[in-house]
Amino acid sequence: MINFKPRKIIFVGSESKLIKLWAKDNETEVVSSVSFLNTLVQRFFPDLIVFDSVKNLNVMEIRKNQNLSTVPVLVVQESFKELDNLNFLTGFPGIILCNESAALSEKFYENILAVTGGKKSILPARTGAIVKYALLFMNKNFGKKLTRESLASQVGVSGDYLTKIFREEMGLSLWDYLVQLRLNEAKSILTFSALSVNQVSAMCGFSSASYFNKAFKKAYGISPGHFYKKI
Repeated sequence: MINFKPRKIIFVGSESKLIKLWAKDNETEVVSSVSFLNTLVQRFFPDLIVFDSVKNLNVMEIRKNQNLSTVPVLVVQESFKELDNLNFLTGFPGIILCNESAALSEKFYENILAVTGGKKSILPARTGAIVKYALLFMNKNFGKKLTRESLASQVGVSGDYLTKIFREEMGLSLWDYLVQLRLNEAKSILTFSALSVNQVSAMCGFSSASYFNKAFKKAYGISPGHFYKKI
């Protein structure tokens, strides 16, 4: 990890796994709701605000606040399968959505550091909306056979363009993000079901059980079969 100046980060909600992880290198505050922000920012002005859920009123409250209108907002959830207010969210600038499993990665963290340090900008709202719709589609269809071209077709752009803007927004490639999403879903299924490794591999969209085994072990340091037996 490159050296950087600690960022000031406010977490709204206490459920995110990022709190402990990012608190090691940054100054952090945790509040239960946006109603506490006006008082807090008087002594602790944030470089980033992180939510553990998406709520329209929260986004509106941040963006209508003159002091916070340009502060980057990150929404981190384990899953966005049930996200039904994306059309509303894409109307606001400076907002990034990320699945928690991907947000915990070093590449995403370095990307956030670059954004909050002024070394790069968040995509304009209209361009960022394309990334968000692709992300939502992956969340809902991770178990299907997906290609760069099929994802790009869903959001009405070319594969090259989607690949480019997705990496700019997330710090991860489109494929790396999808694999991380699938692995997290697989781990959850292995934890809470009695399905076999081969069944889980197929359910989560992996092209083969051998590739699933290899990717799982690389990500978690243990094979899915051994993970299943340890539960």
